[in-house]
Amino acid sequence: MTRPPAAAPTRIVENLVAEKIRLASLFDGETDLSGARFADCQFTDCDMKGLHLTEASFERCDFSGSDLRGVEATGSHWNEVRALKAVFSGAELADARFVNCNLSNAEFVRARLTNARFEDCKLTGGDFQGAAAIGIAFRRTRLNGAMLRNLSFRKERVDGVDFADADLAGADFRDAVFVDSSLRSASLRAAKFEGADLRGCDLGAITLADAGLFRKAIISKAQAADLLKGIGLIVL
Repeated sequence: MTRPPAAAPTRIVENLVAEKIRLASLFDGETDLSGARFADCQFTDCDMKGLHLTEASFERCDFSGSDLRGVEATGSHWNEVRALKAVFSGAELADARFVNCNLSNAEFVRARLTNARFEDCKLTGGDFQGAAAIGIAFRRTRLNGAMLRNLSFRKERVDGVDFADADLAGADFRDAVFVDSSLRSASLRAAKFEGADLRGCDLGAITLADAGLFRKAIISKAQAADLLKGIGLIVL
């Protein structure tokens, strides 16, 4: 009986440093790095377009300023990664998982983020405009000032997420449950909150114009009192 061919060994890349180059040139022009394991690497301001990184893992790596537009990174894992101002626009990141990463000011414009997870991450100023993000999940993550227009969080558990000053115009939070989270000073124009449980959310100062957004949402008595104060009523 013919035996199936043995699986290729996992490519392990450690302590590699590169700056302002096309990353594939370090691998003799090879672009398929699927399943590779990268640890303690520094790839700053590098051109990573066109790489195949399906199910690859990255530990304690730095991609700050690098261009990852259109990379295929479905099912990839990113742990303790730093990627300030990195560009993931148009990238395939379905089922990707980011843990303890600093992705401040990174761009995910029109990226595919279906079922992607961000846990204990910093995404301050991140841009998610036009991203395909069905099933995306954020846990204990800072999204201050992020661009999150029209994203759907419907029926999601929003746990430990700071949306302060974020642009959430048109976002869908229907039937979502907020736990230890914040919407303080966020732009919520045309956002949907029907059925959402906001008792675990810091809503900040609510104006009369904002009050209608939370129609049919669940709020606490303390939040209701703050709302009345915000529209100029005196609560005794």
